[in-house]
Amino acid sequence: YVSPTTAVTGYKLVTAATTNAASIKASAGSLFDITFSNITATPAFVKFYNKASAPTVGTDVPIVTFQVAANATVTYQFGPVGKRFTTAIAMAVTGAPPATDTTDFVAGMQISATYL
Repeated sequence: YVSPTTAVTGYKLVTAATTNAASIKASAGSLFDITFSNITATPAFVKFYNKASAPTVGTDVPIVTFQVAANATVTYQFGPVGKRFTTAIAMAVTGAPPATDTTDFVAGMQISATYL
């Protein structure tokens, strides 16, 4: 549970023309909200992993995938408990939905999140 006085950490990324594989938090934690601003003409598939290091895209299996339409902004809020990751929080962005996809996404989508 996050009270109004709990200090959460922010994460920000502007995608490059890669899979943008990244470790957000190297230990267990909760994701509270995330905003995707996809100003590109390409749909994105943002994948989250329960992993302490950057994922091996195409090999590691995401626990959740968010589709973000082209030219769209979407915000997800996970409430005061958040979306729990028991090991760690990692993510990647690809150009197709399958868990095994390794298609590089395009540059320019903005991602921001808060976690604890």
